[in-house]
Amino acid sequence: MAQASTLNIRLLDSLKMHGNQVLEREGISASEAVRKLYEYLEREQKMPDCLMQKAEQDKYELRRRALKEFAGCAPLPEGFGADDVREERLARKGLL
Repeated sequence: MAQASTLNIRLLDSLKMHGNQVLEREGISASEAVRKLYEYLEREQKMPDCLMQKAEQDKYELRRRALKEFAGCAPLPEGFGADDVREERLARKGLL
């Protein structure tokens, strides 16, 4: 049998209590929940989507910043109006 390891983590008492309430309601122990997380990490070689929310937000924020750096770099056609483009896009979606 493979040797087992132990994890020791710190949680706020209230977080532990509320989390344990959910786990108990779902019929799973904290150990089993963590074991399933590690099994997922080993099998998929990536973080679960539910844990990537902050990282994804950061990724989109980096994209926004990069795009803002390009603002004003290219000349716009004569008579171009961003408001007109926005209204046209909303109209196509049936939002106007």
